[in-house]
Amino acid sequence: MKVKSPAKLNLHLEVLKKRKDGFHELRTVFQLIDLQDEIEFEVTSNKIDLVEKPLPIKDNLILKAAHLLKERTKATQGVKILLNKKIPMEKGLGGGSSNAATTLVVLNKLWETNLNKDQLIKIGLELGSDIPFFIHGINSWAEGRGEIFKPLILPNQWFLLAFPKTNISTRMAFSDIHIPKTSPITKQEFLNGNSKNSFTNWAKEKFPEIKKIFDQLKSLGVPKLTGTGSTLFLSFKNEKEAQKGLEVFPQGILVRSLDHSPLTGLME
Repeated sequence: MKVKSPAKLNLHLEVLKKRKDGFHELRTVFQLIDLQDEIEFEVTSNKIDLVEKPLPIKDNLILKAAHLLKERTKATQGVKILLNKKIPMEKGLGGGSSNAATTLVVLNKLWETNLNKDQLIKIGLELGSDIPFFIHGINSWAEGRGEIFKPLILPNQWFLLAFPKTNISTRMAFSDIHIPKTSPITKQEFLNGNSKNSFTNWAKEKFPEIKKIFDQLKSLGVPKLTGTGSTLFLSFKNEKEAQKGLEVFPQGILVRSLDHSPLTGLME
């Protein structure tokens, strides 16, 4: 079975507080985009193997997800997995989390382990806070660690993505962040046009390259940071406007919004 594993943008990301369990309480808006890795799964007798292109990835969440599902469900089969990586890593696009979610959903189907969506989300949350969203597979307003979803209809959009060379690990970003005591933005306020990313000022101050690209993009609109960074993005209502933006900033790439993940059909 060959499937596509999509990236996401955080159109809004607000860190509210550090929780007693060590994680952070969030409010965020997840938007799926058509920048996608390709993953192929072939059921085997027992062993779990992963082949990665173009390069091996240290501590790949795909392997962790496959082994955890096998352990929890006592599945007897194995799998050979081929990953064709297209989503840049440590850029705030959720590629690793998406790959892990894809692995859980697809193997649940191929191994016939018959877990429902909530059970898969619970397993996914053990591996990473973004994984539940990719299992959920629908653009959402999210709270908690990012696993409590509220429906949100987002307009079809185009995005210009800018990829600084700077890589930012999620762990470093959360360990470094200062959380001011302010009233959080509500879902309705977001729908009225209010949004933020709690990591934006931190990233601009810590990484001069990110500030430089922010300043370059300001002539085209309101640049935003996704996740903990370092990808910056601009939103456009249609392809024509997006192409004009790409002409001004040709080192970026254009992507489209997705309404739902390619995985949603496998969860039915």
